[in-house]
Amino acid sequence: MKLLNYIFLAVLMAGLLLPSTSLLSQVDRSQAPEAGPAPLIELGESTLLSLPNGLQIIVVENHRLPKVSWTLSLEYSPIFEGNKAGMLDLFGELMRSGTENKPKPELDEEIDFLGAHISVNPKGMRGSSLTKHTNELLSLMSEVLFSPSFPEKELNRLRTQALSGLLASESSPSEISSVLTRVLKYGEAHPYGEVTTSKSLDLLTREDFVTFHKTYFKPNIAYLIVVGDIDPNTAYAKANTFFGAWKRGDIPYKRWDSPARPQTTRTCLVPLEGSVQSVIKLTHVVSMPPNSDDAIAASVMNSILGGGAFSGRLMQNLREDKAFTYGARSIFKTDPLVGSFTAYADVRNEVTDSSIVEFLYEIRRIMDEPVDSASLAVTKNYMTGSFARSLERPTTAARFALNIERYNLPKDYYSTYLEKLSAVTIEDVQRVAKNYIRPDQIFITCVGNESVIESLKKFSTNGVVELYDAYGQPLIERTAASAGVTVESVINDHYNAIGGVNTISKLKGVARTGSIEMGGGMTLNFVHTANYKKGRRGAHTSFSISGQEVVTNVVTDNGGYSVQMGPRSPTEGNELAIAQWEELDPTYLLNTSDLGLKTELLGVEQLNGKSYHVVKLHKEGVINLTCYFDKMSKMLSSTKAITESENEGTMVVTTKYNNYLDLGDGILFPMEVITTAGTQRMAIRIGSVTINPDIDLTLFNLN
Repeated sequence: MKLLNYIFLAVLMAGLLLPSTSLLSQVDRSQAPEAGPAPLIELGESTLLSLPNGLQIIVVENHRLPKVSWTLSLEYSPIFEGNKAGMLDLFGELMRSGTENKPKPELDEEIDFLGAHISVNPKGMRGSSLTKHTNELLSLMSEVLFSPSFPEKELNRLRTQALSGLLASESSPSEISSVLTRVLKYGEAHPYGEVTTSKSLDLLTREDFVTFHKTYFKPNIAYLIVVGDIDPNTAYAKANTFFGAWKRGDIPYKRWDSPARPQTTRTCLVPLEGSVQSVIKLTHVVSMPPNSDDAIAASVMNSILGGGAFSGRLMQNLREDKAFTYGARSIFKTDPLVGSFTAYADVRNEVTDSSIVEFLYEIRRIMDEPVDSASLAVTKNYMTGSFARSLERPTTAARFALNIERYNLPKDYYSTYLEKLSAVTIEDVQRVAKNYIRPDQIFITCVGNESVIESLKKFSTNGVVELYDAYGQPLIERTAASAGVTVESVINDHYNAIGGVNTISKLKGVARTGSIEMGGGMTLNFVHTANYKKGRRGAHTSFSISGQEVVTNVVTDNGGYSVQMGPRSPTEGNELAIAQWEELDPTYLLNTSDLGLKTELLGVEQLNGKSYHVVKLHKEGVINLTCYFDKMSKMLSSTKAITESENEGTMVVTTKYNNYLDLGDGILFPMEVITTAGTQRMAIRIGSVTINPDIDLTLFNLN
């Protein structure tokens, strides 16, 4: 375990994972800017054509570059996946993983040879290439469209990858917040509210993907958007050649009832032990389709409140005035089925309740008080500029044309957009705020430390804070373990499940190699060697990037050191004691007395449909570690460590142990380990494990 957490924190402290910062310039907001001349708006021309099979073609000519893109967009009603939730997330990549005549490597090679690009998603596909390769590109696109193979092996790979991501999201405050708000707003029985779980991923079969493709990939619900160096007649002819034989068909349709807002204010918390921040969202559903007469006024209102401009009231209040957060914003989302309003920010624990007070104040203020003319002018100028800049992209005209068709917008909607924007009044802003925002019928959600519970109670109409888990399920309180279950029995069961206590305790040593994938695309390779022979115990771990060693750690019974792209630093004190305990003993969890740890069986917890024995190992100022052992497999599933440092303050380090495998020696090793510390994440892939290898003892020299 030390291989996973200790090195990760060492690399983090070395600065390899620190996010970049930028300086924000200040602007004078004391006066409204003078209105400038209206920009000259030139909407790109688009041509709408139709094939006999019902495929609608939108063509936008742009001859500046010899390139053409072809985007197929399917327009079907939202789909409820039910116990197969997660299928649509995997669909595009699986469909792109080969055809009946071309396995994925051959398909990739042909696309790369053209210098082209083809991607697939559950709502269609997109391809682009140089104009001269158009026929070859469309031939490959039509082959992927008509005869995907959906290979079983690739499905298993994607499923494993998705399961790893799912486990990582359990400790990601932003991911948890997203899941919670979806479930609360829409409900689990609605397509917008269902949640992918490990159980739903395990139920997926190849036939599910084949059936979805046969059912929904039909030309009579599709638009083909063609943008680039091509004229409408040529585009039509090529579309007819490559997609004209596509057979139309009936598409299932289900009408979904619009979810209702809560009748009162509900405050909901996902507790995260050790969290130093709260992820706050105030949200409820909104009934406003994109073609609503109020859509533009609502976007102006939201921009003033907390939309894209830095001058938004939420940003000015919570960041500039109160210094509660780096950013506070709001989103007003229109949707043909059901839209939503959300105001959000990440704030410090101690100002969680104060931040919610300010959110509610600003929301009510925009409803109760007319906005000033200066704010309205600034917002309109900002939105005008954003709209004008979007017209610089050739794809904008195609997107506008598609939106007009799919949302039943007036034909002149975009050509007259700036006129409608300019016509929005102070009264319009207040009217849409009053009509569509309901601060007394809203979900106030928080992902953060349990310490904020008491301060949140005052926001709920009934004075209750509802507790949820990482999957948006009501949190089941921890229950007592069965009679006879102890810390020792749980840990013994773990070691017996992965090979036997006696077998593991007699190991003479182990060598492991693998890679570590980090955020930003960084990949490290590592070699870890540990000698367990009494009197010569030692562990040596080296990390390299592109063959260059960047971190080396050595731990022995007599001391240790770390080298991080510079001089050697001794490992001392508690850090050394923990490293010796974890690195030099293959059954260290059974020997907690060596570190003077207090152990406690906290009970049984439910998460994502599974039950876990929860064991806490603790020594004030030394270690605070909670271990989760799967009740069924008996094996260690995850750990949560709360660490303190002068540079980083309090940090929660969560580690997930996945894919235990027997490599032929009777001992199971987790071949994938995902560690999350704060906002940083790494995935460790074990490439090889050697039991009782010949070890060069000079690796452990401290001189």
